[in-house]
Amino acid sequence: MGRFRDTEHLYRVLDFFFRRLLAEEDIARALHAASFVLRFRYTDPAGQVTIDLRELPIRWVFGDTELMPDLDMIQSADTAHQFWLGRLNVPAAIATRKVVSRGSIARALALLPAIKPAFPIYAAALAELGERDLLPPADPGAAGAARWQSMLADLVDRVRTLATDWRQLAPAAWQRARRRPAVEVDRARLNAHLVPLVAEVEATAPAYRPQELPADAGKLRVDMLARMYLIRTFEERLSQAYADGEVPTEAIHLSIGQEATAVGVCFALRADDYVATTHRGHGHMLAKGADLDGMMAEILGKATGLCGGKGGSMHVTEAAVGAIGANGIVGASPLLATGAAHSARMRGTDQVAVAFFGDGATNQGMFHEAANFAAVFDLPVVFVVENNQYGEFTALDRHTRVPVLAKRAAAYGMPGVTVDGNDCWAVYQATRDAVARARAGQGPTLLECVTYRWHGHMEGEAVSYRTAEEIAAWKDKCPIVALRARLASEGVAGTQADELDQRARDRVAAAFARAQADPAPGPEVLATDVFSPDPAYLYRGAEPDPGQREITFSAALWEALAEELARDPGVYLLGEDVATGGYFAVTAGLIDRFGSGRIIDTPISEYAIVGTAVGAAMSGRRPVAEILFSDFLTTCMDPIVNNAAKLRYMSGGQYRVPLVVRTPGGAGLGMAAQHSQSLEAWLTGIPGLIVVAPATPYDAKGLLKAAIRSNNPVLFFENKVLYAATGPVPETDYVVPLGVASVKRRGRDLTLVSVGGALGRVMEAAAELAGAGIDAEVVDLRTLVPLDTATIVESVVKTGRLVTVEDGSLMHGFGGEIIARVAEAAWPALVAPPIRVAALDVPIPYASNLENAVLPDSARIIAAARRLTRRSA
Repeated sequence: MGRFRDTEHLYRVLDFFFRRLLAEEDIARALHAASFVLRFRYTDPAGQVTIDLRELPIRWVFGDTELMPDLDMIQSADTAHQFWLGRLNVPAAIATRKVVSRGSIARALALLPAIKPAFPIYAAALAELGERDLLPPADPGAAGAARWQSMLADLVDRVRTLATDWRQLAPAAWQRARRRPAVEVDRARLNAHLVPLVAEVEATAPAYRPQELPADAGKLRVDMLARMYLIRTFEERLSQAYADGEVPTEAIHLSIGQEATAVGVCFALRADDYVATTHRGHGHMLAKGADLDGMMAEILGKATGLCGGKGGSMHVTEAAVGAIGANGIVGASPLLATGAAHSARMRGTDQVAVAFFGDGATNQGMFHEAANFAAVFDLPVVFVVENNQYGEFTALDRHTRVPVLAKRAAAYGMPGVTVDGNDCWAVYQATRDAVARARAGQGPTLLECVTYRWHGHMEGEAVSYRTAEEIAAWKDKCPIVALRARLASEGVAGTQADELDQRARDRVAAAFARAQADPAPGPEVLATDVFSPDPAYLYRGAEPDPGQREITFSAALWEALAEELARDPGVYLLGEDVATGGYFAVTAGLIDRFGSGRIIDTPISEYAIVGTAVGAAMSGRRPVAEILFSDFLTTCMDPIVNNAAKLRYMSGGQYRVPLVVRTPGGAGLGMAAQHSQSLEAWLTGIPGLIVVAPATPYDAKGLLKAAIRSNNPVLFFENKVLYAATGPVPETDYVVPLGVASVKRRGRDLTLVSVGGALGRVMEAAAELAGAGIDAEVVDLRTLVPLDTATIVESVVKTGRLVTVEDGSLMHGFGGEIIARVAEAAWPALVAPPIRVAALDVPIPYASNLENAVLPDSARIIAAARRLTRRSA
């Protein structure tokens, strides 16, 4: 096939082609709909053409022009020639920098489907011009060879069909002939996973336990004293139980001395208000009205515990009192509370969320991102800092230069209030004011409660970092003694205080005795509550025919988002610049249809994006969080790994976390090491997460819709080079089932398993291998967790050979997991050792030639396949 001789030759061919192309009214109208100025710049030979799509008839100018392009496409003339012939793999061309775009990515992606009908017209135009040397070979010899190849392929297929029939009739004889023993594929066993599948998922409406509090101030203070006695007695009993070895943990954190803060805050809340607490959360839970018996049983690790013995002391929680998790991660509670407040705002309720955290958490990025997020959106949240003077073992003056922590509120434009945290009534009044402000839509408040914990950071430590005099001085400020004295001076409680104390002791003693007698959880519940129940059709549904309509990968994602936003008012999208389309313009225009209340531009705060999404998911929303690049998952890993993945399990199944985290990954755009990683394999080892990595527009749309409808956290990896890929996508509503691989090509000689964005190169390799007489079967995983092991094993049992291909690094890559599962299930079926093809174990470099060398290309896949089949080119 020839090349363009010079610029004049290039212009003459393109001018004739454009005239032919734009004479087709349907194509001209489709191009005109893009309505922008497009420029193609060519090298070898050099030249440019600027096309004005804004008006009909469409006009174009060769060479210099005053027309300013909205989109500039830079490529060699030969690359352009391959494109117009329909022979260019556009995603691969972008990845290898054969095509470079400057300008609106969204417009480039939208134009691709409209241009596709031009391909046969280009070939016809070349033929009409007499430029047959620019066309692919079509001489009689080649045609004859093609006919012979077709006849030979037909003969081979007939022989194989006969062999298949024989194999079905006599499988044992067939396996002996191939010297491989028969391997039975047990699909149910191989594909077993922990997601409960049901015909229909029951709706969950919160059933909050009412907490009846008296309106009279005197009676309310008596109730406060009673609750403080209960908390103190509860924790003193746990302290003794720990010393006696009666609790199944070496880490129990008590809040003795801090009871006034817990009670003062929670008594200012309604039953349906949210509370997010910490590893030191017993007092908060009891103050909010949590079940005493269930609390005690949980901390003693019993089946009757609030969380079924799966959460324990640091994670004990009860959804019925509005608690959205007790958290062992310092700084996590502000994110969850902010998310719950955001959920309340979107649902139109006047609920308020409270985040309890210690002074040490004010140095965490999670706190600052949550505070800024809450302030920017005026969310109804109250941040309660229990300033107990120590961040774990470190004194306040050694971990911050801001001794009055309420002053930190000024950075976020919210009120900051400092109150005596040992004065229950003062805490109550300050909280009441902050809550009223939040309910009125006036935004968040930072409330600093200055208090002290009498015991160490956790039981059993020596507390050598504090003096006895300091502890004694704070004990003299005991919040229970202070409130009791106040009530006595007012003549409200009198001798009733002793009765309240004794009643608390009796209740706690009875609860401890009952918990000791309760059974431990049995092994049958070990694997329950990892995932929430999902509708079975999301994992087993039929897939419709793709049809004839072709759109880009990017447009397929847009349609999935738009359709699910329209279908379910609980769905919303949040992320950096999503209102304007995001970095890759995937979400452009959604705000025009759904408004800023559901398409939410956030600060550059990955912790806040994902952390608040977790809190919102726990409280009735279905967030779709976009992280600009998958590399940035490292800046929000904690809410994904320690909260989204674990909160259902730690709570014993009290919560659902229907959350999708969308993120583009992969190399190919010259963005170097911090914007080009393929991290899919990283997160497949975290129980509680579903991991999806589609490679075609059809799968992208169907899988994203399934992910949004799931009741579980889903990580949705989008290879950014694939945004430009086109393919058939049905116009009807459909989902692609989660956990089901797709056999993209049938074959008999070896199995190529493709992970994520590698599929295009795998298919190219399979086509070239076929020309060399190697018949490869291609399995596209689509979902990594749950993994369709059975489809992989079935293929390997048929072919006897396995090659895995992925863009992630070789070390600890997902290919190793695939090979391990195949070896366990079908070792006798393998006739050769499996091979992994993956990115080199180096960071992604910047220079194009080096970047291309890191990633697995079709040549490396072909070489692996040939090595495995021992056939040369």
